[in-house]
Amino acid sequence: MAADTSTTNPVRIIPLGGLGEIGLNLMAVECGGRAVIIDCGVMFPEEPLLGAGLYVPDFEWLASGRTAIDAIFLTHAHEDHIGALPHLLRHINAPVYGTEVTLAYASRRLKERGYDGAADLRRVRPRERVEHGPFGIEFIRVTHSTPDSLALALSTPAGTIVHTGDFKIDEAPVDGEHFDRQRFAELGAQGVALLLSDSTNVEREGRSGSESSMRPVLRDLVSRTRGRFILSAFSSHLHRIRQVVEVSREFGRRVVPLGRRMGESVRLGIETGQLAFAAGTFIDPSEAEFLEARRLTYLAGGSQGEPLSALAKLGSDTHPRVHIEQNDTIVLSSRFIPGNERTINTLVNRLFKRGAAVYYDAIAPVHVSGHAARDELAEMIRLVKPDNFVPIHGEYRHLVRHASLAAEMGIAERNRFLLEDGDTLVLTGAGAKRGREVPAGRVLVEGDVASDPALVGERRALARDGTITAVVVVSAATGALIGGPELVSRGVVGGDGTSAHMLLARAELEQRLRTMRGRLRAGDPVLHDEIVRTVKRYFGETLGKRPLVVPHVMEV
Repeated sequence: MAADTSTTNPVRIIPLGGLGEIGLNLMAVECGGRAVIIDCGVMFPEEPLLGAGLYVPDFEWLASGRTAIDAIFLTHAHEDHIGALPHLLRHINAPVYGTEVTLAYASRRLKERGYDGAADLRRVRPRERVEHGPFGIEFIRVTHSTPDSLALALSTPAGTIVHTGDFKIDEAPVDGEHFDRQRFAELGAQGVALLLSDSTNVEREGRSGSESSMRPVLRDLVSRTRGRFILSAFSSHLHRIRQVVEVSREFGRRVVPLGRRMGESVRLGIETGQLAFAAGTFIDPSEAEFLEARRLTYLAGGSQGEPLSALAKLGSDTHPRVHIEQNDTIVLSSRFIPGNERTINTLVNRLFKRGAAVYYDAIAPVHVSGHAARDELAEMIRLVKPDNFVPIHGEYRHLVRHASLAAEMGIAERNRFLLEDGDTLVLTGAGAKRGREVPAGRVLVEGDVASDPALVGERRALARDGTITAVVVVSAATGALIGGPELVSRGVVGGDGTSAHMLLARAELEQRLRTMRGRLRAGDPVLHDEIVRTVKRYFGETLGKRPLVVPHVMEV
């Protein structure tokens, strides 16, 4: 007699990143103490001035050893899905599955991050299937803004789970590889217990445009450009790069990748066959110096305003080989990621000041999203016909709106689940329900070193409230105050320490120190805390600031 899977083989869905935020995507699927991981991405800080690092998911639950991790599956090559892989593999030894393009980018990321282990990278193709523990994993072709993207169908003891990855339904893909409607429909007919679906573009009505619709736009802009044509896009957007190269060849232009990352992406595109162009199509910046500007197209990273990118250097006229001139055209071929708008607008203004014609999504159709809009999301639900639904990959408002769309598609409230990082969903043959939370969060990594979780908070406090250094001199013999206190301000008040607020704060601190009982000692934590408390209280009451106070007590 078969086991009752409704009670003996529950499957847990455990999102550890990407639900409630854009980026940081990581999900585990666990059954019977064994699990597989889907994606492992990074997220860039919302406040880039607080550090040059990036966030990775908190791996505490995965690294605890309570669950055996059988495999890692990568849906596509974007950083928010593969960027944290080097950090994960330092905790977990498991094979990594992905398509050729995805693994090419993942391998590059491992090398860049100095991962010196022997990563077990296993190439797969759409419609293939692998088995790991209680799971069977099938790979399904989807269209997205980077080639070779996949959705996953997981066969589990509790039923089939479909994870869409990032997707849209492109009716005219650049590479001719179509979204696999047929397979999704077949799965829907067979029965799907749970659909986990990309929510990024749920606020956009209709359908996302086809990537191939960019070609006539690029052709028009290149044909009207008398100087250099410069395209800035994500380096992994090989379909966009392919189209601008095709148009540039039509008008007799050579293509020049600017920056290490863009140059490496072009190399990977050539090696994987995504950029199959004749020799001489791509040239180095040093070779470009001998050609007329009207014969050149540049590929530049930095469409999000990254301060050290090639585009930022062009805007500040600090690039060693390329200088913007009056007849040049620059296209920022990406959406402005929320939180980056001010930085990008500053960059656009600088490019205009250099005399270039600048085009971006707000004023020209120079970008097509890689994410499904509402009609495509609805079509996915119609194809898959899931018993249960969880929106993934989005900020909380996106998840809420996607759940509402699922309601419009007939999925009952008891079968719709709004999860955030650390929440879990328990799936059995009898249905789905919420499970216990697990540890989740984000860790700031600078270089290859995880920073103290309090570091960003300290930096934010310094930027907002400044710092006060309090210097106090006490007698080693008597414990009496014999010098100071002297206060030095950075970012709190101006002047050389003689401003009214500094003098009043100094007087208040001196009075408090002289009335303290007992001997004052340099290493006394009570003295340390009193200095901090008194200074913070003064500036909090008078200026509404809570500066970082650094006591420095000397005994003489």
